[in-house]
Amino acid sequence: MVLRKLSCLLIIAVFFVSQSKAGHVQPLKLNFASIAKLGEQEVASIVLPQIYQQIQQPISITPLPANRAQHEANRGIKDGEILRIYSYGEETPNVIRVPTPYYYFTTAAFSRKNTSITINRPADLAHYRIGVVRGVKHTENATKKLSNVSLSNSTRELFHQLSIGNIDIALTSFQDGQFLIKQLGNDKFKVVHPALVYESLFHYLNKKHEKLVTPINQVIKRLKATGELEKMLIQAQQQVYR
Repeated sequence: MVLRKLSCLLIIAVFFVSQSKAGHVQPLKLNFASIAKLGEQEVASIVLPQIYQQIQQPISITPLPANRAQHEANRGIKDGEILRIYSYGEETPNVIRVPTPYYYFTTAAFSRKNTSITINRPADLAHYRIGVVRGVKHTENATKKLSNVSLSNSTRELFHQLSIGNIDIALTSFQDGQFLIKQLGNDKFKVVHPALVYESLFHYLNKKHEKLVTPINQVIKRLKATGELEKMLIQAQQQVYR
């Protein structure tokens, strides 16, 4: 019995030694959800781990469909989401917004090059068949009062629907649309309006990690003030959009 207890104590000691650095137990790695196959989410997936490095907190990121990402962050299956607009926090009761945004995008309208569509303001969308990616909040918000909206499961599918004429306008972020057009390597599409709506983007934590909100917010504010955050974003954009 004594030997068994000693063996258990030895196993526990070895575990904590292996998990420690300079005498401190390392924090468990957090796992955040991102929205799969969106350009701005790819950028955030590079930048957010660098932000968490400032407080020596390791993280990993799992790309998911938008609605599933929201569900898992809200339920605490994931520890939060890496990048969402402000209204996401109002619609998702079990997450907390880190108050300082660390990225932004604009909601843009894309059409086929052989069309003469004109969009000057969001209200003009009512005259056309609009396509959006399912579960993406900024395009859901822009089209919530419209009846002529089709849903796609990815940006690639969205632009396919545009290419074959099932929709007149593909609505997504300017960065994401440009990212996909570059991936496709064709000149079938054009930007009708690059900035229908400007959106600040925030990091969200599940409420069980409320204690991390203040330190992460302080890091983001400091990196913004020194210009380091802008450098991180530019470098990440160059990797994603090259």
